[in-house]
Amino acid sequence: MTDHNPLYADACETCPTYDVFPESALRDGIDGLIAGYRCPNCGHIWTCGWQIVPGRSIPPEPITDSSDFNEHVTARVHEQAAMARAIKHLSKGDPA
Repeated sequence: MTDHNPLYADACETCPTYDVFPESALRDGIDGLIAGYRCPNCGHIWTCGWQIVPGRSIPPEPITDSSDFNEHVTARVHEQAAMARAIKHLSKGDPA
């Protein structure tokens, strides 16, 4: 079977740019990740949640000491990953 999206690419919602690859990503638990994107054409920034696909390359974690570091993408990735972890934790319910 061929993986039609081997790098977790996404499309920009503000301009007709396809195959925008994530700048960075964080795992939001065991089986998911939050990827951060910046459109190379219009500069739009967004995040997207993905189910981890076995064998697919995971985008790199945010690196703050790189010349390519984008604080807005990194902040959104960290915020969304924290929210996803909290939702998973809270959805387990109270066993009482």
